[in-house]
Amino acid sequence: MKNREPRPLNLEKLAVVAVIFLIIGIWLGAWWWVATPSAFIKTLTSQPLADTFSSVNALFAGLACAGVLVTIYLQMRELAVTADDLKKTAEANTATARAISDTASANGEMAKASLKVAILADERSVLDLFQVYCSQYFQEVKNSSMSVLIPCAASKEYFDFVVSRFFVAEQLSLPPSCWERVSKVTYSKSYEEFIIQEQNHRYKLDELINFFTILTGRENAREIILRCDFSYSWWRPLFWMIASQQERRFIENPRVRVYATPLYFIEVVKKLDEIYGFQPFSSDVEMWDFIINHPKIKSYHLDPLHGSDLSRSFA
Repeated sequence: MKNREPRPLNLEKLAVVAVIFLIIGIWLGAWWWVATPSAFIKTLTSQPLADTFSSVNALFAGLACAGVLVTIYLQMRELAVTADDLKKTAEANTATARAISDTASANGEMAKASLKVAILADERSVLDLFQVYCSQYFQEVKNSSMSVLIPCAASKEYFDFVVSRFFVAEQLSLPPSCWERVSKVTYSKSYEEFIIQEQNHRYKLDELINFFTILTGRENAREIILRCDFSYSWWRPLFWMIASQQERRFIENPRVRVYATPLYFIEVVKKLDEIYGFQPFSSDVEMWDFIINHPKIKSYHLDPLHGSDLSRSFA
């Protein structure tokens, strides 16, 4: 077992106890002195009891005065200790505030550094996407996408079919009657050959749309997107045709809305317009005028039936 260390004596408590016992002792001694009068006491006073209590009262008055002085001294010492504690607390608060300020400054620097890292990461990802865009594989994706988009411009029937295939519900069947106009702009030799190739081309169009969706998701890399040539001026009229008709079909068909995911392609096209500095269309008429007057669209044997639908494709 460990030996307990002796507690240090509290001299102040001992002094208080000693004073109390001293006062009680004087009081008891005074009573004893009065109760056993002697010749010496009689020579000093004729009223020993009264004089004894007067002496005791004087003693207590003196002790009370001394107690007041002691109390004042203790309060002054306590105030000094309190002032010292307050000073230390103020110094600690100042140090804490300085530490918080330094931490906030450090956090600000870290936030700036994180933003720079994010920007560099986004710029790097855009460069990676640009390399993908320029790759041999993606050239096939672009060619296949054009094999869908150009016939969409040439045939309204085929265009409606393609747009319906972006949704799960209310999908249209490929109409054989579209071949008359599609045959003018496709490399397929026959309708049967076109059917065989057409589905694979549409899958590639999905890849192209997903590519531009990922590209526009790089919020911190607009400058580098602008500087890279993603041929958006070529894609723009065809993208607007698809996106606007997709939005129109979504709005006008309740069954499509039940099973469809939220539209995103229309927002992608709008964001690409913003990045490349194109003025937003003020109306569907302005959008359609842009499409039919585009030099590339004119070369695709644009179906006149497009206008009646696309003029209502914007809200």
